[in-house]
Amino acid sequence: MTEGFVLLLGGHVFKGITNGDFTLIERMAKVVRDLSKDRKLAIVTGGSDTARRYIEAVGSLGGSKFLQDQAGILATRLHALVMIAALGKSAFPRVIEDYDEAALAFQLGKIPVSGGMQPGQSTDAVAALMAERLGLGLLVKMTGVDGVYDKDPTRYQDARKIEELSYDDLERILRDKLYHPGRYELLDALSIKILKRSSISTIILSGDEPEALLDLVSGKRTGSLVKPR
Repeated sequence: MTEGFVLLLGGHVFKGITNGDFTLIERMAKVVRDLSKDRKLAIVTGGSDTARRYIEAVGSLGGSKFLQDQAGILATRLHALVMIAALGKSAFPRVIEDYDEAALAFQLGKIPVSGGMQPGQSTDAVAALMAERLGLGLLVKMTGVDGVYDKDPTRYQDARKIEELSYDDLERILRDKLYHPGRYELLDALSIKILKRSSISTIILSGDEPEALLDLVSGKRTGSLVKPR
């Protein structure tokens, strides 16, 4: 696989920040720098536990849902800033805040790195829209699990990994609530709608294994592939 893709880095990738361990981020940045030599990449960073803590704090102190969303966006943009620092000259030097700016970064040969964009919209949806805007046919999400399972692998030992499925299949898994919200992160409903309408495929990989991206581009089957019908 030589074409470009949008890389969605779940907040799981940045878990070491709280205790000063940047090893995983450094590994991810090295892999991304290597891959960007031969293909166009864009990165969207999630917030995960960090964002949830700030959202909860704002809400507990009386903040509106709008302010809670703003807190989540700012948390994801902090992670974007960290990734820009790790990527060095390979990255566009500021956090991307709109899709046209991402397209400009592409034209300049730099990796656009963004977090959240607007209230009421997840970074899943941002990554899907980023792929649409940049004309990329693949989204790779690196999160806390190494693929899509028929039920939550964090709760069920007999959960079965699904190597390939359609978005309709994924929606059924989500609809049947065979996972635990907030722990088993796949894709949200809006992002699936966007990905389906533009026939963009998604691959789910473990955020603990940056090198899995190298396997992916070399043609090795890894993670779970979600395809439009």
